[in-house]
Amino acid sequence: MVASLAGMLEELGHPVDVAENGRTALERLERSDPPGIALLDMDLPTPTGVEVVWELSRRRERSPAWLVLMSRIAGKDRLRAALECGCDDFMALPADAMDLKLRIRVAERVREVLRHAQMQEAELHYQSTHDGLTGLWNREALLRLLFQETDRVQRMKTDLSLMLMDLDEFSRVNHEYGYEAGDEVLSGLANRFRRQLRSYDLIGRCGEDEFLLALPGCGRENAVALADRIRMSILVRPFAVGNAATTLTASFGIASSRGRSPLVVLREAERAVQAAKQAGKNCVRCSTAMEALPIVPPSVMAERAG
Repeated sequence: MVASLAGMLEELGHPVDVAENGRTALERLERSDPPGIALLDMDLPTPTGVEVVWELSRRRERSPAWLVLMSRIAGKDRLRAALECGCDDFMALPADAMDLKLRIRVAERVREVLRHAQMQEAELHYQSTHDGLTGLWNREALLRLLFQETDRVQRMKTDLSLMLMDLDEFSRVNHEYGYEAGDEVLSGLANRFRRQLRSYDLIGRCGEDEFLLALPGCGRENAVALADRIRMSILVRPFAVGNAATTLTASFGIASSRGRSPLVVLREAERAVQAAKQAGKNCVRCSTAMEALPIVPPSVMAERAG
């Protein structure tokens, strides 16, 4: 029976991988690259085909394989067992070549529709959580992640710093070079951020020229040092604006989470940014809720000494 079915599939142009028992079939279906379609005999030994489908169907992330149960024995009990375990199709044995071809064609079309729907869902999710210009998290998505990160900070008693960055006089770029040039600057700035941050740092665009960073495991001193590196990367490398280039500066505000509400900590970071603006811009300030305020990074002191 197995040889006959494998021969039919090969004649239809499908590669065949035969599993001798249910355990082997389950192992192959659990791989990262499972077969697209699995034909499982209901009476497979250890475990049965029904048990294999049960195991795959009960998981949160269902197997991407199209699961077809087969049986030599007809009857309502067999059909009921197939339906209840969560298979995608049921086929009586012995198999008919035309019937097999039709079922596989239907399975391939359904899988293609599902794949397309999943791609659309992923694209919609991305668009709803990311800024369309920079590809960074948008404000709403970043705040949700901040609440999750704050829960972790409360459990683990670890550091979490928020860094708010506001470009200084960004409106000048839009006014002198146009909004398209301004978009190029913001996209370039996002790329500079990515080169400075760790893979688990969070960054989002919160306004036209305002960005919020969440730095897990990062205390005040390290957050200030990182802010200063980012500040210098903005200052010393001009941004391309069409055929020209322009130099920008940025003001930074830093606040420590200490497991408090992200909304409270964010307001503290906003006040710190305002303090940086009032101090002459192009500098880093920490929230008044933190000790030793304000902090002037070493590079700022060197610039002033120069």
